[in-house]
Amino acid sequence: MKSKLLKLTVAALMVFTIKTQAQVTPPATYSATIFDDGFETWAGTPLQPTMWMQMPNTTLPATAVTQGTTTNTAESGSYYCNLVNTSTTYSYMCTAANFSVTQGTGYTISYYARGKGDISVGIATGTVLTSTGGAEPIGGKGWFHYYNTVIAPTTTNNAQFFIKVKETGTYSKSGVTVTGIDVDSFVVRPYTPVANVNLYSLQFTNATSGNSPFWGQAVGMTGGIVTRLQLATTGGVDGYYVQNSGATSWAAMSVFDFTNSPLVHVGDSITFGGSIDEFFDMTQMSNIVNFTNVSTSNGHSYTLPSLPLNMQTMAQEEYEAMLINIQGASMATASDYTSSYGQANLTDGSGVAGLVDFKDGFYSPNGNATSGSSGTPGYIPTAGINYCLVGNVIYSFGYNIEPGDSGDVYKNCTVLGIKNYNNALHANVYPNPANNQLTITLPTEASKVSVSFTDVLGKEVMTMNNLSGSTVSINDISSLPAGVYMVKIVADGNTQVVKVIKQ
Repeated sequence: MKSKLLKLTVAALMVFTIKTQAQVTPPATYSATIFDDGFETWAGTPLQPTMWMQMPNTTLPATAVTQGTTTNTAESGSYYCNLVNTSTTYSYMCTAANFSVTQGTGYTISYYARGKGDISVGIATGTVLTSTGGAEPIGGKGWFHYYNTVIAPTTTNNAQFFIKVKETGTYSKSGVTVTGIDVDSFVVRPYTPVANVNLYSLQFTNATSGNSPFWGQAVGMTGGIVTRLQLATTGGVDGYYVQNSGATSWAAMSVFDFTNSPLVHVGDSITFGGSIDEFFDMTQMSNIVNFTNVSTSNGHSYTLPSLPLNMQTMAQEEYEAMLINIQGASMATASDYTSSYGQANLTDGSGVAGLVDFKDGFYSPNGNATSGSSGTPGYIPTAGINYCLVGNVIYSFGYNIEPGDSGDVYKNCTVLGIKNYNNALHANVYPNPANNQLTITLPTEASKVSVSFTDVLGKEVMTMNNLSGSTVSINDISSLPAGVYMVKIVADGNTQVVKVIKQ
């Protein structure tokens, strides 16, 4: 997916780092379907799907594309299409070059697939093949519904849609064997991408499936604070979790971004765009565009609090990807830990059992634990020991808390790790942008509060001392010129710095 780089003002850069408002941006409106093929029509010798295998961009040989005739199809009908390409490079199957696409318009491509291998879809305009970015790794006997997004790179009446596959193999389990990748019900619908969407809107849903309302769509820009990096299976990092400051639900997301991940750190404020996917029921943004690290330009790192939850409350869609903490969790016996998955069944201080993932994505700069992605669990818990845990909520065979590294696992809770980990005031500051008044809400009553404003030149331009309470009102900032200020809040020795835009 490609789109034009947005020119961002300072105000635009900051809009996603302030407190999230509880409002939902409606997803884009789809236009009428322009292509729909259930692979029911085949002809020729050997049999080929009549709407596919068209030139100039098709590279799959006819022998690699075969008709499936079992009744176990994903949609209504009798047939599906089987694709085989064991090579490590992609081969393509394309429709006829007679579809009209418009530059900048988004196209959601949905399809069902099963089997083993990598698959991707997209638009071909002339000799330019624009895919949805990363491949979908297929590995299962059951049909799974995929939604991908691609942006048309140009306007043409001669576009093709394509499916490309590579590294196919054989998946066999419970008496079902699939060689290659089976595909069914390929549907294309155009829509106009939404320019700016906050994380809350991307995540919030009333659907029982828990799927994002933007699933299969591209958005121009969103943003937040990086709460943790995600470890790649080959080493290094290939993604991160982002979250809006002040959020207590919904406003967090997992981001797959191999390109920019090495450029970010925990605490960075970033903005970016991309497409929304449901990766094994975990909402994820990928195919990242328009990436900007705001913290690189302002030199400021942010600390977000971990949300205190228990094992029962964390197992909800609204906390997906959020940074949380669990207190006093223990494992009854060694059998409650599964080494192959790195998952442990721990009971927290409230007496509720839940899953902790000590392996997937475990990144260990704060200790000597070995990365779970190398095949060795990142941390092996001990039965009968109480743990305090900090981590992000993921969905992997159920809801899990996933500690980021060995520094997020507090044996016997003796380090009082949750408090030290956060090490910040966690105040909410609003409105932002502000005109004449600013309100600061604190997590607890404070007997001594000071607030200072520093301009972009590093000059302290306003200071208020001897304030107190859980809500502090700065009633008159009208004398400050319009611009960006770093507001330092100190309450009973705890400190937080927030960027505020004065209009």
